[in-house]
Amino acid sequence: MYKVEYDDLSQRVYKVLKQMILDGDLKSGERLAQDELAQRLGVSRTPLLSAFSKLEREMLVQTIPRRGSYVRSFTRSELLDVYDIRLRLEPLGARGAAANGTAEQIERLDALTAEYRQLVADHDSERVKHQDFEFHTLIMQMSGNTFLSSFVASSNIILIANVQGLIKSAEESLAEHLELVDAIRAHDGESAEELMYQHLLSSRTALAQETTSVGSE
Repeated sequence: MYKVEYDDLSQRVYKVLKQMILDGDLKSGERLAQDELAQRLGVSRTPLLSAFSKLEREMLVQTIPRRGSYVRSFTRSELLDVYDIRLRLEPLGARGAAANGTAEQIERLDALTAEYRQLVADHDSERVKHQDFEFHTLIMQMSGNTFLSSFVASSNIILIANVQGLIKSAEESLAEHLELVDAIRAHDGESAEELMYQHLLSSRTALAQETTSVGSE
């Protein structure tokens, strides 16, 4: 017999935990204490464990037998792989955003960029990280390619890269965002595609050249 389960609460817990990971409230490698999180979120352990399971499938949480669940940390090699995927997909999204972005979406992109500029001036690194995620996610949504936008969102490639934080300076990233927004506003798909590629490539190059390891190699 088929049965429909009411899972709205577990879905909401999943969304909150995912946001906490992005915001840095739950940090890479941090153990997810079930009782503490259940009390903090005002829920039982059942929806919490359901959320853990979904986040594990999305590669954001790692469960180790007899040790518990942890926010997943990524090696430098894994992050380089993530950037390789982003380099193939996000330039396509930027080209699509230049062709298909609506006036309302471009206005939202301008607002995100203005907020980003203020956060850079305030040296608010955690919020800068979050704003960068929102910026790249919106461009994928603007592309008009629902398959691309859905795949990028479900694979968490932008979120995983942002959990590590900005690899280059926030000022450099801001300057590149401004150029990208100008190309999208001008409906210049070729320039938008190239600017997105170079924006991500410079981050990948900086990551590859880092002398300190990210996670365990």
